[in-house]
Amino acid sequence: MKHVNEDAILSTTERTLCCMIVRPRFNSPKNAKDQHMRFSLYAAVAALTLAVMPAAAQFSVGGDARVNPEDFAVTVFADDLNYPVGMVELPDGSLLVAVSTGGSFFSSPSGQILRLVDADDDGVAESRTVLLERLRIGGPSALRMAGDLLFVSGQGTPIAILRLGPAPDYEVTEVGRLYIGYSGSWLHPQSALQARLAPDSADIYELYFPLGSKVNFAKTTATLRLSGLGLSSSLAGDAIHRVRFRDDGETLTGIDHTQIATGLRSASGLAFDPRNGDLYFEDNGIDGLTEAIEAHSADEINVIPLDQIGGDIEDFGFPDNYIAYRTGEFVGGQGVPSLFAFTPLPDPANGSESEGPNEITFAPPGFPPGLNHGLFVGFHGQFSKGGLANEENPLVYADSQTGEYFHFIGNDEPAIGHLDGLLATGNKLYAADISSQGGFGSSAQNSGVIYLIRYTGDPPTAVVELAVETPAGYELGEAYPNPFNPSTTIRFSIPAAGHGLPATLQVYDATGQLVSTLLDATVSPGSYRADWDGTDAAGHAVASGSYFFRLRVGDQFMETRRGALLK
Repeated sequence: MKHVNEDAILSTTERTLCCMIVRPRFNSPKNAKDQHMRFSLYAAVAALTLAVMPAAAQFSVGGDARVNPEDFAVTVFADDLNYPVGMVELPDGSLLVAVSTGGSFFSSPSGQILRLVDADDDGVAESRTVLLERLRIGGPSALRMAGDLLFVSGQGTPIAILRLGPAPDYEVTEVGRLYIGYSGSWLHPQSALQARLAPDSADIYELYFPLGSKVNFAKTTATLRLSGLGLSSSLAGDAIHRVRFRDDGETLTGIDHTQIATGLRSASGLAFDPRNGDLYFEDNGIDGLTEAIEAHSADEINVIPLDQIGGDIEDFGFPDNYIAYRTGEFVGGQGVPSLFAFTPLPDPANGSESEGPNEITFAPPGFPPGLNHGLFVGFHGQFSKGGLANEENPLVYADSQTGEYFHFIGNDEPAIGHLDGLLATGNKLYAADISSQGGFGSSAQNSGVIYLIRYTGDPPTAVVELAVETPAGYELGEAYPNPFNPSTTIRFSIPAAGHGLPATLQVYDATGQLVSTLLDATVSPGSYRADWDGTDAAGHAVASGSYFFRLRVGDQFMETRRGALLK
């Protein structure tokens, strides 16, 4: 990867501006006034350039042969942000981000919710608006959206539930809170969230959050009290919890609380598989047993299938069962095996490190094949160090099909602190650097940056072949999940009679207008899966509403299924 001088970092725009202003070439002017006019003209052109040129980021992507850096545009989407982490995308393509107030992240008295707009789609937000001036959550570390509800939490704070009004004002109103009654110290309090409409429901919501271990390397026996929304329940540590509630459009009413997992030290990143609704989450490994910054066990990615959520509590083995960080040995041999255990690459004994995962996200569906079916994982690395002093902070891609992983953004970038926040949509991956300097005190105030990584190469196909066995007949399955946000999956089958026939799978809105074409080709007999990410043919997010998926194969078969996009 290409590096720049840490003491003299200039963006592309800044370099252009310096060249234009500092080194103007003048013909011999007749007088000082003429020279002043010429210099003013150069300055005006430079100012215009500063206004319209995208701000190029100070790193590139790579790490594996499947990544062609020339197929990605990396820009500074927004900077001068005060500890950004949680982000969501609105239907109009603008971004909401939760930030802190005050100089210190961990002693922040409150937060704000900003709306960032990139109207010309050049990768740089040219405007920002404060939607909520005083969010009564200090140091917000998570922001999620389901339906018209926003969910915000910080480390050990209450969980605020807000209602987002319609465009263009997007008025924000608090409609509920969940409280966790901490007593004394708790090493890993709740700090992450995930939320969705319950499968097959239009008014029941599911909110997921972890409550980690009370101490570093021991099973937690203490419990905490959960209250709010009419609920009162006991929360176990080393766990992930789910709260369900009903929304009638005005009032939120709690339904129940369920513990869904145990044996987890700190599951500070959660994501739903957009294809099937399974819950994926990371778990931070044990560290500091022999040396403060040396990991004892590997960080992990785990999963609970949709049909097992809310059943028997899944046990993932902490503290006695883990993958040893420097050897890869499975110590203990009990508990649910992890999907990924992140040891140094290529050799656990002395390889390149990644420690302290924060948020995870499923890859943008518009990324190229090989990069659009796995997970991106942001590693925080060393607690308050950034740049070259933090050798544990890469952005990792974990390939769910092969079980392999690599550093998509390296851990040797001089301008990056901690890429703790992630958001994937369409062909874009947003990565929020909570503190580009690495620290969390007053000197790091307003040093946060959101980067946009956009795939600009040939668009990938939305259709994936699942099996080559020849089906007995044509079939177009129902969209799942449905309702959905932001994406859904449609399965279909082509029998031997369809071999060589032209096939189309297209998305229409409620007025009958064509929105997107997922398939337009001749296909072989087999079973297929098509993913739709809620965007039109130009890659722009579409509005909430009903959409229809129509499969046509020659003149032999045509069928339509309905799906509902709820944002």
